[in-house]
Amino acid sequence: MLGGARPFSSHLQEPPMHSSTRLAGVCLVVATLLTLTGCSSSMRKNYVRDKAASHVYRQELAQLWPHVQEVLRGHGYSWKEMPGRYVLETEWLDSGGGSLGPGTASRFLVQGIVLTGGGTALRVMRGDRITQSIGVGYVDKEIKTDEDYAQAVHDSQASGVLPTRQNYFRDLEIELEILRRSDPEAAARFDADALAAHP
Repeated sequence: MLGGARPFSSHLQEPPMHSSTRLAGVCLVVATLLTLTGCSSSMRKNYVRDKAASHVYRQELAQLWPHVQEVLRGHGYSWKEMPGRYVLETEWLDSGGGSLGPGTASRFLVQGIVLTGGGTALRVMRGDRITQSIGVGYVDKEIKTDEDYAQAVHDSQASGVLPTRQNYFRDLEIELEILRRSDPEAAARFDADALAAHP
């Protein structure tokens, strides 16, 4: 041995395998819990929405209708309705898009229903509309006179709209929002039932 050098050991120490295995197991458990929590949350939301869809109110429509109007007003909608009929239709409300892309708008149709077996119900239908503006005028001729220039300016400003696409569906989110305002006890009961069914 030269100069007090330490003898070479063939037994190198490696980190214990069980610590990395334990860490991987913990990560897997955490990921699983997060996934299950996300699934449970989604299932609870669906449960409560389904309950709102079939909810029968004890209140008369005259008591419910101000809550309907509050919710729609809170989302920025105005509407037309026939007093005492408990049916309203909102105006289209633009929700984005425009000159460079498709424009979108939405509206609601709300109907209050008196059930033959007693109680009342609300049905909310949402309509979504998509329009696409297009330019249809192009300057493709030589401009020689003032009349040619005026015609080119007129043509270049021409535009059109592609056929509008609309679809309607029942909006359970708005129905649930109305339920939470007008019958908070029922909404709290549905939340508790959802939590019990999907912890």
